[in-house]
Amino acid sequence: MSLRLQQGLALGAGLVVAAVMMWLGVWQMSSYEESTRDVSAERAAEAPTPLAEAVAADGEVQDIYGKRVSFTGRYLPEYEATVGTSSPWRVLTLMQLDDGRHIAVVRGAIDAGADEAVPAPPTGRQDVEGVFLAPDFPEDVSGDGPTADHTSVRIQELAQEWPSPLIAGYVTLPAAEAAAQGLGEAPLVLPAAEGSPTHRGYALQWWVFAAGAVAFGVYTARQLGREQRR
Repeated sequence: MSLRLQQGLALGAGLVVAAVMMWLGVWQMSSYEESTRDVSAERAAEAPTPLAEAVAADGEVQDIYGKRVSFTGRYLPEYEATVGTSSPWRVLTLMQLDDGRHIAVVRGAIDAGADEAVPAPPTGRQDVEGVFLAPDFPEDVSGDGPTADHTSVRIQELAQEWPSPLIAGYVTLPAAEAAAQGLGEAPLVLPAAEGSPTHRGYALQWWVFAAGAVAFGVYTARQLGREQRR
């Protein structure tokens, strides 16, 4: 067997092994991303946590972001705003809890710039369940279309206009409850979760092995050349 053929086989074998390991790394990283999505979905699907128990009197919030919460209170329709930079806009209404604190509630969504009035919230004492989320990041407004009252749900901004104490987070109602109030389903973006670090570690490990396989193929080809020269 000629030297060039031997070197080609060594390099080819290294590349084939590296390709397989690269594919395994990509598959493992996909598993990591899937586990992240699973964790977020699992948190949102857990049994609801009583909001009053999860938020201390000093305003400290337990680990309930991205989870369902339950509470009882009354809507204050005089404190309401639309939120968004594009259609649909979220309808944000303040609710006063039984203990006197306040929480911003995304009741649903409407088409941006809709001419019809926003349906009023139900009156009286309400039992509510929804997903508790952290305040949004600020968003830039672009375009010349109609604008909402706010571009994002910023509790710091709302606290300057709405009654206090205002809980540092907001609740988004499920689609069925939004429909019952004459509104569309509001977009729900769950917070990013860590997922399983095992998958990510395995992915990096496979990619290191792939680089090692290529390096070993190159090394073997060079050694064959040196031996031939000797």
